[in-house]
Amino acid sequence: MSQKVIYESTDPRFLSDLQHPDLLNHGMTAQHSASNILVSGDSVTIFCYQNYSNLAYVFWYQQPPRNGLKLVVSGSTWSRNSYEDGYSEAKFEVNRESTEYTLMTIKNLTPKDEATYFCAAMYNSGLSFGSGTKITVMGKKFLFSLAIHFKCYQEIQQKSKATLVCLASGFYPDHLTLVWRVNGVKRTEGVGTDESSTRNGSTYSLTSRLRMPAWEWFNPLNRFECVANFFRMEQRNQRKNLSMRSKFFGRAVCAYCI
Repeated sequence: MSQKVIYESTDPRFLSDLQHPDLLNHGMTAQHSASNILVSGDSVTIFCYQNYSNLAYVFWYQQPPRNGLKLVVSGSTWSRNSYEDGYSEAKFEVNRESTEYTLMTIKNLTPKDEATYFCAAMYNSGLSFGSGTKITVMGKKFLFSLAIHFKCYQEIQQKSKATLVCLASGFYPDHLTLVWRVNGVKRTEGVGTDESSTRNGSTYSLTSRLRMPAWEWFNPLNRFECVANFFRMEQRNQRKNLSMRSKFFGRAVCAYCI
């Protein structure tokens, strides 16, 4: 007897993958697209597949950041969709194409729609959930700053080490990575980056540090770069990568802390 599957995606191409024997015969809870970044005003469609062929009830849930699950809508093959208070068909349109396939379109996205969305199917009086699809909504404009700072010359005097600090700030959402390059070559040794971005009101910041031997810092020909890579989803779920870089050159003389 095969294990049952709940499968979610925002990519309509995933439907052709459902014939894979690993899904239909072995069974698992799977997620094709776990996170999506969109712009205010866009719409997004989440596809849901479940292979409980004898079932009729499907539920859609919303889980906003740092909150519990909220039921959005429930429906069956023989009745109209039933929406909870605060949710409407005009905003969350659900179409049930068959017992196995259902989809929910969220229209005219705003930051209030940011959440992880789950579809669930009823089985033996219990609910079986997909792993969820996270929707992040950003403003129309993308703008952040990136700067490199020298930590302190006192460190050179005491430890024969130099530290550069790269600060990216004012970005949203928190889908940004920082990479160090020395003379155009990616550097991983001596690099320490915050595990997660820090929320500052409506935007985020992220800090990364590059520590190096003093002799490397005192070579004025050395070029140190901090590269920020940010990605977002355009309409039709096309990923767009944006990048910014800040440069800093080595110093031939010593000075005091700044």
